[in-house]
Amino acid sequence: MIKIYREKCISCGKCEKICPSSAIKMNEFPQLAYPDKCWHCTACIKECPAKAITLLLPPHVGDQRYELLAWKDGKEMVFQILFEGEVVEEKRILVRK
Repeated sequence: MIKIYREKCISCGKCEKICPSSAIKMNEFPQLAYPDKCWHCTACIKECPAKAITLLLPPHVGDQRYELLAWKDGKEMVFQILFEGEVVEEKRILVRK
């Protein structure tokens, strides 16, 4: 399930526009209005310019205290694993076009 940090959110609406399943709805801030529709595709996470959205990793990967954050940095995709808000691992992957 995704987690949206309202204190980091800039209310740009990009997450709602990119969500392929229309699970995110914007009011003043975005919210996961339809959690059962979320594909866990991380499109919203990668699109968020404020890094305000993470994916809570399921129990079989770790536990619910682990989160995934992802964004594009130049020609690389950056994936960070956080544990209770602190970065514990980072992977950078070159994006091929």
